[in-house]
Order: sequence, then C-alpha cells, then structure tokens
Amino acid sequence: MEDFRIPYDVRDALLCLTFLAAMGVTVFVAMSRHKMAWLAVAGLALMAVDPLIELILFRVLSAVTMPVDSNWIYSCVSSLASVIGIALIVAALFLATRPQSAPTAPPM
Repeated sequence: MEDFRIPYDVRDALLCLTFLAAMGVTVFVAMSRHKMAWLAVAGLALMAVDPLIELILFRVLSAVTMPVDSNWIYSCVSSLASVIGIALIVAALFLATRPQSAPTAPPM
C-alpha cells in the first residue's frame, strides 16, 4: 500500500463505521416511534451524499471531462454533508432518549 493512501483509507473506514452506526441509530429512533425520526432519516440521507458526490465527480464527470478543481469540490461538499448528517443523527438520538416529562394538570 502506498503511504499517501493511508489517510484516505482510514477516512473511508471511519466513514463506513459511522454510516453503519447511523443506520442503527435511525432504525432505533424509527422503531421507538419518536416524532423526530425524520431528523435521523435526514441525517442518514446527508451522510449518503459523500459516495454520491464521489460517484458523480470521479466516475461520471471524469469520463466526459475532468474539472480542474474537482478534489476541493468533493472535499467541501462531502465533509460538510457528513458533519451536518452526523449532527442531525446525534440530535435525533438525544431527543429520542431523553426522558419525557409528564403533562402537568391545569391549575384549578
């Protein structure tokens, strides 16, 4: 393995593990029938942007014409989408697991 590929492979491995954990959290929140399940689904969809952008930029567009600065486009879009997706999934997990307060009786 070339030395310059190690950070990219570690990044891909961490993203894969994070994506698997996010799928588990999304299933947990959806199965708990929490009203914030859409938040976890949106986070999972945002995390799926990374492989989609990679496919479009490096597989489809490189066959037609390769943009000069496609690496920074990929880095900016995929990292921003991954960070926001992870934040949404963490928020959904937090909202689904926090204790619900019992409704208070109206004053007499």
